[in-house]
Amino acid sequence: MSARSASLAHVFACTDALYASLGEGAPRVGVDAYVVRLHEMSRRFGALTLDLRAHLDGEAPAPLAIVRQLMDRAFADDASGALALYALAMVVGPRLLVTVRDARTHDPHDQEYQGLLDQVAATTVAEIHLIAGLTGPQEVGDDPQWRAAARALVDLADASGNAESFVASR
Repeated sequence: MSARSASLAHVFACTDALYASLGEGAPRVGVDAYVVRLHEMSRRFGALTLDLRAHLDGEAPAPLAIVRQLMDRAFADDASGALALYALAMVVGPRLLVTVRDARTHDPHDQEYQGLLDQVAATTVAEIHLIAGLTGPQEVGDDPQWRAAARALVDLADASGNAESFVASR
């Protein structure tokens, strides 16, 4: 498998994990506005996943385990959905953007490949902005348990070797 194909498969595994975890977690959330945003995020990452799948050479990889673990934990630790939004905006999203940046180096002259990566980056940034507009400063940040759960997500990503990006070899 070429480096380009491996990178595209890895980005696919990231977006597929987001699509699945957001779609499964959104119905369990208690704040209606968050439910809607999480469903919309799932739909957008699902559309990306389908686009990426069409360009994979061979079988599609399984969803990236650490992304699933981070998002599933965020849903489990906070029934309101605020922690899942935080996870995407502050933990998963930034690491996905760095992963996409790194993937760009594998075939910088292939416009189709770069276009797919542009879609992933643009969707991720747009979702982060939508989360910021939806949540703003919230009282949950003052809750010591919520802050500890948010910190635990960062610690989990860091401990898994994914402090800056989602490493392809994991």
